[in-house]
Amino acid sequence: MIEKKPTTELVIRLAVPRDIPEIEHLDSFSTSPARDIHRDIEKYFGSVDPSTHERTLIFLAEVRGVAAGKAELMLPPAGTVPAIGYVKRVVVHPDFRGRGLARQLMQHIIDFAHTEQKLDAIDLHVWEDNLPAIRLYEALGFELQHRELYYRLEL
Repeated sequence: MIEKKPTTELVIRLAVPRDIPEIEHLDSFSTSPARDIHRDIEKYFGSVDPSTHERTLIFLAEVRGVAAGKAELMLPPAGTVPAIGYVKRVVVHPDFRGRGLARQLMQHIIDFAHTEQKLDAIDLHVWEDNLPAIRLYEALGFELQHRELYYRLEL
């Protein structure tokens, strides 16, 4: 009998609490100017009442068992009409960039949001100078809704 090797080296799965170190490591590679904003990652894995708290699912992309990318899908409270999810913190480890991993991860989230969560739409924000991400999102069918200006007054 011939032993077959897996046909794909990529696995995309929902993260669990033991994945927190890998998630934080991947987040350290984010090029987002806001990446250092503090957040309590453990809240994503606690029992949360979705009617009063955000519910975020973290998807990990692993290549041969190595955490290579991640993205987060925030779900709206149950019964929200229209049901609009929000994708944030899409990050691919530099060693795995340029291989289409972000596209596969985003397509997985889109399919999950549509079939499993029955969402009506997905929103996201992207920095205007992140051209590779903009090209990806537009290729996946996302459409620009508006531009936003962000101001700060240093005191």
